Amino acid sequence: NCGVDSFTSTHDSGDTFAVGTTTVTYTATDAAGNTTTSSFTVTVSDDESPVIAGMPGNITQSNDAGACSAVVSYTAPTASDNCGIASFSGDAASGDTFPVGTTTVTYTASDIHGNSTTASFTITVTDSEAPVISGTPTNITQTADAGQCSSAVTYTAPTAADNCGMSAFFGDATSGDIFPVGTTTVTYTASDIHGNINTASFTITVTDDANPVISPTAEDVTYQRDGNEGTAYDAWIAGYGGAAATDNCGIDAWTDNSTGLSDGCGSTGTETVTFTVTDIHSNSSSTT
Repeated sequence: NCGVDSFTSTHDSGDTFAVGTTTVTYTATDAAGNTTTSSFTVTVSDDESPVIAGMPGNITQSNDAGACSAVVSYTAPTASDNCGIASFSGDAASGDTFPVGTTTVTYTASDIHGNSTTASFTITVTDSEAPVISGTPTNITQTADAGQCSSAVTYTAPTAADNCGMSAFFGDATSGDIFPVGTTTVTYTASDIHGNINTASFTITVTDDANPVISPTAEDVTYQRDGNEGTAYDAWIAGYGGAAATDNCGIDAWTDNSTGLSDGCGSTGTETVTFTVTDIHSNSSSTT
């Protein structure tokens, strides 16, 4: 009413205000020294979350040898904030050991005003290691059992182990099985829980060393010349001189060394004939 001498304020429009609440006060003084003040508050809130930079991309890595895991190293990310970081941490660290499979690693940054940000990446450790088969027998050679075209063969079975665990281990034969004459390949197969497979093989060879058994043996025969001796002689040859043979694996053929006797009238003579029987594995016996 008498005139304003001064009018001041603690802040001006356009000033920069800190996060938080600031009181702005205006003061008016008249010519007589009377004063009046009036105030209001300016509140600046921090709604900006921290920024996480340098997050690794997803990582895939094979297991460490002999382990169902891998040590994985990476460059850790960083965090910044407009007002200041209160905490920054991850649920794993570079150089940690990670199991086979996929692990999600999450980093969390919080600022001094309670805003937070998370960022994640995955670490996948693959099991690329096949099972190990130990103690595979060396190749075995064995004679057929007496009177048999086969043999029971025993051996110490191999074993299998894996860095992560076995799912199956089997062979296509077992110790004590009956194996036929010839060569049989025995294969063991090991599978682990992640689908890796390994095989190991050896051979079992059963030999047939038994000669055919001739019983009865060939018999001597005498022919009187009467005009049919050639036919009788041929029949004697065709019948192996009355001999017969058995074999554990089977007869292949009979042979003889006969050259034939003269069947002319008045002719005489003696021929020694050896009959030889051969089995399917080339073993032979003879009778004379």
